[in-house]
Amino acid sequence: MPVFGLSALSVLWLAAVDAPVTSVTVYSDRARVVRTARVGLSGTQRVELPLLYGTVDPASIRVEAQGAEVTRLDIRPVESEALPATEARRLVTELERLDDQLSQVRAERDVYTAQLTALGQVRPTDPSNAKGVLQGPSRFDASGWRAATDFVVETTARLQAKLREVSQREEALERELSQRVQEARQLGGSPSRQGLQVVPTLSGQGSAMLTLTYVTRGARWYPSYELRLEPESNRVQVAFSGRVTQATGEDWEDAALTLSTAIPATATTVPELTTWKIGQRERFIPTPTPVADSWRSPPPAPPPPPEAPNEDERIRDRLLALAGVSRPAPPIQAKPPPAADERTRPQALELQSGLGVAVEVAAGARPEEVDVPVGLAPPAGWRRPTMEPDLPASLAGGYALSFPAQRRETVRSGGGERRVPLFTETWPVQVERKLYPALTPNAFLVAELRSPSRQVMPGGEAQLFVGADPAGQARLTLVSPGEPFTLPLGIDSAVRPVRNVKLLTSEKGFIGKDELTEYLVTIEVANPYPFALPVRIHDQWPLSRSEDVEVKLVRTEPYAEQDTAKGTLVWRLSVPPSEKKGVSFLYTVRHPKGWRLEQTQ
Repeated sequence: MPVFGLSALSVLWLAAVDAPVTSVTVYSDRARVVRTARVGLSGTQRVELPLLYGTVDPASIRVEAQGAEVTRLDIRPVESEALPATEARRLVTELERLDDQLSQVRAERDVYTAQLTALGQVRPTDPSNAKGVLQGPSRFDASGWRAATDFVVETTARLQAKLREVSQREEALERELSQRVQEARQLGGSPSRQGLQVVPTLSGQGSAMLTLTYVTRGARWYPSYELRLEPESNRVQVAFSGRVTQATGEDWEDAALTLSTAIPATATTVPELTTWKIGQRERFIPTPTPVADSWRSPPPAPPPPPEAPNEDERIRDRLLALAGVSRPAPPIQAKPPPAADERTRPQALELQSGLGVAVEVAAGARPEEVDVPVGLAPPAGWRRPTMEPDLPASLAGGYALSFPAQRRETVRSGGGERRVPLFTETWPVQVERKLYPALTPNAFLVAELRSPSRQVMPGGEAQLFVGADPAGQARLTLVSPGEPFTLPLGIDSAVRPVRNVKLLTSEKGFIGKDELTEYLVTIEVANPYPFALPVRIHDQWPLSRSEDVEVKLVRTEPYAEQDTAKGTLVWRLSVPPSEKKGVSFLYTVRHPKGWRLEQTQ
């Protein structure tokens, strides 16, 4: 008896297994998704995994098994009209069950309502006047009235309780039915959704853990910081998170997220160098292509075979009928134009080579019979993909960083942005107020330090807080461990410098009079806190671009750091608690009398 390979009879089919998303690594413009499933095996079996929708890269699909061996992997594209049969059958069963239960509950409600209506119509009557004939006064026997009244009251209360219970059950069933109808409309009303079907063949005995990994586009994240300064303790809480969005076509339910700044490699094969041929053939003999006889009409096309009944179509129609939706008619497709007559087909094709030489090739000639010149440029090599400047791959400066989320997260496709916490650190800082009184009355909180974090921190937008109060926004750049940098911490609204300018103009010279103007600038800073306040005051004096205009810095009190090339002044002070402190500088401007000066940047 001949022994063949794995036959169709020896491979058992397992029902579609549930493989939820367990972990996701989000990159700048895509994500790597991992699904896991546990299956029970007895020999060689084929497993139907959930359909993969969205922009999944088929070349990235990998299936691994623990406790079994993957002997074969089939990946097939799902047609646009295909329907996930397992999910559709489940919804059909649920809808039919809910319809039956609702019909039974409504029938019970009608019975109880009719009984209550009948009880409400009960009225006492005179037995002696049963025929409606008026007679003389009669004596009523009230001995049975109490029993009748108690019966009516008790029965009415019991029926009302039953009616309330039935109404609650009806409302719960209607809510569940509404949810299932919405699912049915989404499943049966979107036939254009395409995807991939992954069917691995496993060999083993007992329980096995199956892992499905693939890369999909439509996901991205942005780094985000929250810097919170505690002024009393001179400490900064740094909370780093990622703003994650995804439109991959699938929901990530309770998944372990990892946000990465790496650029995943997409090349899966090693390139090969091709042979370059330059030149032309010495002789070129065009060869006409024979045509069919023009007088003989082509045979008629055979009629199309009758279409077999489609199980997916039957399930879809039943699903939409239960959901109360009429399926739209399929669009009318235009017939393709008839094929051109062989006599009108061109006998030559023109190929344009890389060197700009046109060559005529006879129709029907084999490719190996033609030497086509090629360009001298080498084949296109790998190029680094271009990224937006605010994406992690750009903000990380080439570092491949990885940040696991602090807890499992749920990110729904098309559900908007979700902020995912990554880590939180507390740094001791020496806070300083930077003042620019000539430009703004605001006091900017900054801290100059070496990064105390043990990991590289990518750039990103930062929300600033002083205590519980918002203090502005800033943009951070890439910082490595131990690297010195300036940490912006917002604006201190309690510190407001005051700047005043006093000027005095006089004339100098014997023959040609010059005007000399003295400018005295004073700056005062008040400390509202019960602790010493380190401040750094920045100001400037003007510079002259003309030989006829002389500008001279006379003095600064106290002494200030000076940059004569830029004309800037810097004072580093410590203002005592609840006190004021001031600085001043004096400069002069000399120019010919009558000149009008103007300021340029």
